Amino acid sequence: MKHMNQIIRIILVIAVFIVSIPNAFADFGLVLSEGFLAENNDETVIANKVTMAPWLSLPLGGADLYLSAGLNATYEEKFFFVPELFRAELSYRIAAANSYALGMRLGRIKWQDPTRFTAIGTFDGAEVFAELGSISLGAAALYTGFLYKNTANINISPGDPKDYGATFEWGNFEKTYFAPRRLLTSIYGDFPAFPSGRGNIQAGLLAQFDFSDAAEAFHTQYLLLRYAFYYKSLDLVAAGTMELENTDASGFRTAYAFSAEGGWQTGLLVDRLSLGLRWASGDSPASASFFPIIREAQGIAFKPILSGMMIIRANYQVRLLPTLSAQLGGRYFIRTDSTSYYDPHIGHDSYLLGAEADGTFLWLPFSDLSFSMSGGIFFPKTGSAMADNAPLRWAINFGAIFSF
Repeated sequence: MKHMNQIIRIILVIAVFIVSIPNAFADFGLVLSEGFLAENNDETVIANKVTMAPWLSLPLGGADLYLSAGLNATYEEKFFFVPELFRAELSYRIAAANSYALGMRLGRIKWQDPTRFTAIGTFDGAEVFAELGSISLGAAALYTGFLYKNTANINISPGDPKDYGATFEWGNFEKTYFAPRRLLTSIYGDFPAFPSGRGNIQAGLLAQFDFSDAAEAFHTQYLLLRYAFYYKSLDLVAAGTMELENTDASGFRTAYAFSAEGGWQTGLLVDRLSLGLRWASGDSPASASFFPIIREAQGIAFKPILSGMMIIRANYQVRLLPTLSAQLGGRYFIRTDSTSYYDPHIGHDSYLLGAEADGTFLWLPFSDLSFSMSGGIFFPKTGSAMADNAPLRWAINFGAIFSF
């Protein structure tokens, strides 16, 4: 508990420092966000979250420092306040010339792997990058065990005995605040205008080391590849990964995941029509269930993660006014095995889970003020895996962000 109190004091000191530093030395401000969620899955759940995040951007000669720390005030049956260090990044350009540059970032930084669906978010650690003409190369070492679990959404490893779903409690800070402990190491590269002067290829290797309290550690390694192609009003993005899962009992097993999306700007309005697919292997004699490092929900009302799942997605985005945009779409969910996804309403052996319809509106009346509303409805009777009495699921989200 002594260490937790020290962490809280550090966060509060950073927040006070951010809001009190003179304007002559830095750019600083405050971001206030409000999020309201109402959803129904067997029972109606209402939650509200307000975040206060002072921020500071400070030039330090050849380096730049960015700090953001504050409080989350969350209501879900009861109020609780959670301190969080949102970002603490020191970036430094080590060397630069006309055709190359070498730099680094360290602290609490935002990072994503080339596929965009295996590891994406905020991590503690360091990244070194080099720009060699148009080619970019990088390496990173990152840690997750000091992050706030509800923001980080780190995937729980099989056999991990710690209850990461427990509600945050000040009296039990150490056991209810932190995310699962993972060490990530990665090397990667960005190769634009390849091949034939069109498109962009990103590739990398990623290793995840499990430092949890599990009786058997669950380590994973990933080969990552992403290709983006743009031609006039058309675009295509495809990404895939091959994963090795390593445990003492099972040895090495292989898993796979893939995503693809094609889009078309119709020209009728400022709009884009797209069709996409995400697929991840399930547990079978030929493969393991894919294990993403981040637990990213694949829907709005229906929220499985990518493991053992295939999602077909159609989407239409349009700018209705200079300050108002909208998105309408739908997803269809299919299991790729019978064990990776658990749901108490599954009543049949079919892999067809059902369809979800969703929509989003975003209004930006001013550059520093935005409002959003999104919602979705999942229809279990559009599939054949759910029980006959499975209820509709719905979710509505309202958000507002004010920054200065």
